[in-house]
Amino acid sequence: MDSDSINVLLIEDNEEHITFLRQLLATSAAGQFDLHTAGSVRSGIERLKDGGIELILLDLTLPDSDGLETFLRVIEAAPDLPLIVLSGLSDVALAIETVQLGAQDYLVKGHVDNHLLIRSMKYAIERKRAQMQLKRANDSLEVRVRERTEALVQTNARFQQEIAERKKAEEALIESNKQLSNALGQLQSTQSEIIQRERMHALGRMANGIAHDFNNALAPILGFSELLLMKPETLQDSKKVRNYIELIHTAAKDSAKVVSRLREFYRYRDEGDVFSPVVINDVVLQAISITQPRWKDQALAEGVNIDIRTEMGNVPTVPGNEAELREMVVNLIFNSIDAIPKRGTITIETETQGRWLAITVKDDGLGMSEEVKARCLEPFYSTKEDLGTGLGLGSVYGIVRRHEGEIDIQTEEGRGTSICVSLPLEKRSKPPEAPKPAAPPTNTLRILVVEDEPLVREVISVYLAEDQHDVTTAENGRVGLEKFKEGTFDLVMTDRAMPEMNGDQLAIEIKKLRPEQPIILLTGFGDLMAGSGEQPQGVDLVVSKPFTLATLRNAMVEVLGR
Repeated sequence: MDSDSINVLLIEDNEEHITFLRQLLATSAAGQFDLHTAGSVRSGIERLKDGGIELILLDLTLPDSDGLETFLRVIEAAPDLPLIVLSGLSDVALAIETVQLGAQDYLVKGHVDNHLLIRSMKYAIERKRAQMQLKRANDSLEVRVRERTEALVQTNARFQQEIAERKKAEEALIESNKQLSNALGQLQSTQSEIIQRERMHALGRMANGIAHDFNNALAPILGFSELLLMKPETLQDSKKVRNYIELIHTAAKDSAKVVSRLREFYRYRDEGDVFSPVVINDVVLQAISITQPRWKDQALAEGVNIDIRTEMGNVPTVPGNEAELREMVVNLIFNSIDAIPKRGTITIETETQGRWLAITVKDDGLGMSEEVKARCLEPFYSTKEDLGTGLGLGSVYGIVRRHEGEIDIQTEEGRGTSICVSLPLEKRSKPPEAPKPAAPPTNTLRILVVEDEPLVREVISVYLAEDQHDVTTAENGRVGLEKFKEGTFDLVMTDRAMPEMNGDQLAIEIKKLRPEQPIILLTGFGDLMAGSGEQPQGVDLVVSKPFTLATLRNAMVEVLGR
């Protein structure tokens, strides 16, 4: 580590958060900070005694201390060091109190990016240095005043006038210190306001990015379904109808990943990622079909003429996640579409380059400046304000990294952009056989479905009726509990977030009445629950929304087979 780097002590017991902060500093502030860690208040204070620390990052919830006590113990041990509090959303009020008691700033876990973290750390050090300089100036002033006053008291009366003048000078210095103190307070207030505004702006960019990408994912669903509604005669062409429905189904599955992929920007490939051989040329053709409503129908309606050409070589398969790779190509196409103002051509090439398979998407559009090129892979960064994607190229970068690939961007303002993604070629081995879906239960089951959204409730009912099951529905947990008391059911399926009584409460009440009753919880937060290991009391299985008929069947077989 460079000798000029700043020594930072992170007192935190969550290894995932320690790793996350370490990666942020490593990617955006390499060499500027040297991160030391301690997992408890006691070990943190022991490290502080060794000296050399210039900044403290403190989590308030630790194994040997909690809340305000944690802050008070650490600030007492190191009153002269700048300290930044790390808090959860539920601890914001407590974090603000610590700032009033001497902390330089607070950061909310889950809402920290590299720029915010580094800026906050630098501001904290600067503010603390200013405070210490002011304190040293005050101490020095008090010493000088005391010494000079004692000397003047011992002098002859003929120096009384000099004493009076020096007292005036003392008062002027004190007034100057007061003004400096007020100025420092105003600076701290202004910096806090700026940081808060930037946090809100970042959240706004994130919301815009999610909305835009979700709308992009929905575009082919709306486009192809509208074509079927506008042209009933198309229904007579079974081949075309099947093609449209397959594209709608593919886009719907891909759109379900938009929200969940927010956590994917900084995640590398792990053991849970299932890769299989992917025919990349097929993925390119599917992406072109999915994006057709944008580059053809919508573009023509807006007076824009875009031609898409392919130059695909005879390339082998690559190991990967097919849905993610299709999403990657779709986003690259959308990026090129957005860069063509009136007329242009998008060319997609695939070729083998040694041990790599290269996918190149290039256009003759507006191109990028050096500043935009340097930042275009950042999540939520857009050059088009509220109309920008924000997630497009950022998600492309995340997908490429998880596939252990590389991305190269060649661009020039006014000349267009070429983005080349290189993926490692698949080793020539037999791909693992995909697991076969479970067969649906053959006997008719009595199933209680509790869901407050009418359309979702209808879809579940139709799914289950398709397998000849006897379905009873309820629009919320309270009604669901009443209907459970009135009948006997082989299985209960319930939403989680509902008015009056949520799914967690309903499961608990049903288990009180019938402990052996199988219960499946249907929720849009299933992935997050699985990631955190959350399993609500009384629930036998959690199924993430949206789900397919096959997913529902597998869940039923798993629960009823226990």
